[in-house]
Amino acid sequence: MKVYTHYNKIANTDMGYRWRTLLQFGNSWDVIGSIVMMNPGGANFKYPDHHAETDKELLNHLRQFDNDQSFTEDWYEFGSDPTLNLVNELFTERARLNGYGNLNGVIQIFNLFYLKDPNPNKGIALNNQFKLNDINDKIFNDDIKNLKAPCYLGFGQLSQHSQFRDKAKCFFDKTIHELGVKYLSPVFEENSFMHPRRLMRFMKNKPEGMLMKLQFCYDTRSSDKFQGEIGYLSKLSLIKSRLTQMTNAKWWIYQGWDLGISFNDKTNKIGLESWYGRKNIENDDYFHVFVTVWDTNCFVPYKEELIKRYPNAIIDNMGFKNRIYLHLPTIKSTDSDIIVEALNNYYYQLLEIIKTIK
Repeated sequence: MKVYTHYNKIANTDMGYRWRTLLQFGNSWDVIGSIVMMNPGGANFKYPDHHAETDKELLNHLRQFDNDQSFTEDWYEFGSDPTLNLVNELFTERARLNGYGNLNGVIQIFNLFYLKDPNPNKGIALNNQFKLNDINDKIFNDDIKNLKAPCYLGFGQLSQHSQFRDKAKCFFDKTIHELGVKYLSPVFEENSFMHPRRLMRFMKNKPEGMLMKLQFCYDTRSSDKFQGEIGYLSKLSLIKSRLTQMTNAKWWIYQGWDLGISFNDKTNKIGLESWYGRKNIENDDYFHVFVTVWDTNCFVPYKEELIKRYPNAIIDNMGFKNRIYLHLPTIKSTDSDIIVEALNNYYYQLLEIIKTIK
């Protein structure tokens, strides 16, 4: 993921405003999504000298996102921050659930105001102190033109803030009425507009958060399509708790659906990952389990013993760069007791293999 953006420093300060932020994946410059949030957070210049982009081919791609040519500014490459990483996770999850493969294109980041500060309340105060509302309005008018589906609205409590409610409502109206997005309630006040940090972290294993994420991913208000999936996700939390007690180890759930554990995190990191069948959740009674590494080089020390232990296992990367998955025998059941017993056995089998390898 690469991050490109406009940025202007506020005179005589170490602060600035950032707008038209783009997350670019793969080789494509087609828009694959948009998200509207509060204000820009902690992401900063990627390079110490803060140089603007000068490559002509790159600028040709970037400038297609400047609708208002009178408002064209320099483009910069920025690093990421926790919120932008969560936007990546959210759209990656959407792509996975819909069978789209890896992200390839541009996710546009829009905001209700553009003073860069990771604390929105402080950002509002500074925005007003530096009298940036005229600049915000000009950027906003151009942003509305650029908004494209699929679009996630994640401006949270600012949707009810007197200073920003009208802008939030404009983004909402375009999303509902022009872009045809269906996951939101058509009544503005009935939506929580959950920020990605809350959606993907604090609420990721809670029914409200699971429902909101799945509604966005499938673009529907109805839960009929994934009611069984929500039930499975709730069961996964209980399975994690039982395994944690049985093994006295730190199991985790990633993005609400991937149950796993890792070993040798600081050296040759290896672990188990597992999930319910996803392509047709209502009819898939299998639970899939893998030995995995997050860096292909880490697989080398374990390879011989793993192949000896699981001689018929398929080994591939499942389409993920620099990953390796060794497919363990599938658990042909969704019964929690059977899954817990099997995962407990796989845990101790892997522990036996790696106990002498660091």
